[in-house]
Amino acid sequence: SIINLFMRFYEFDRGQILIDGQDIGEVDATAWHRQLAVLSQSFIRYDFATAHENVWYGDVSRELDQDRLMDALKQAEADDFVKKLPKGGDSYIDKWMTDDSDNKGVDLSGGQWQRLALARNFYRDAPIVILDEPTSAVDAAAEARIFRHLFKQKDKTIIAISHRLSTVKKADVIYFMKDGRIVEQGACNELIAKRGEFYEMFKEQL
Repeated sequence: SIINLFMRFYEFDRGQILIDGQDIGEVDATAWHRQLAVLSQSFIRYDFATAHENVWYGDVSRELDQDRLMDALKQAEADDFVKKLPKGGDSYIDKWMTDDSDNKGVDLSGGQWQRLALARNFYRDAPIVILDEPTSAVDAAAEARIFRHLFKQKDKTIIAISHRLSTVKKADVIYFMKDGRIVEQGACNELIAKRGEFYEMFKEQL
């Protein structure tokens, strides 16, 4: 719900969301969307497209930048499996798709689809990145590497929503919500030391 409000997919009749002090309802929606890269749990799968096209669709306002695309795949830990596809990045990633030479597409795992969607976000290169359980289908080692890439980007604002401690522990500020309200906020170590709501939820992951 918060993401949908932030994206202006929902309208609200009370409360405010301010962008640099300006009410979000007064901000041009198209201009605002250009500032955002969003990866939700129900991310889009472009079944009709190739692996590389699935990444390029993150920003079709410009011609495909091959170097930028390859960098996005690496940051999302997707470059290795894409290289191993039958036709590399030119492979269709749905088994019902074929090309002119009758090369059939292949199926991807849930984790591979998620990494490809994350690469699309990296390729978009927007100043505000919103991630909703972005690595839920990714193994712990790959997740750690992906977040190292994310947190290297000091020129971006990253908003991550997660129930995994490994995802949120490096955040500058954590907002812990319960019943639609913020009940605690602070750095990870501060919230653990308080032994409050945050600690109770994540103590099994410590």
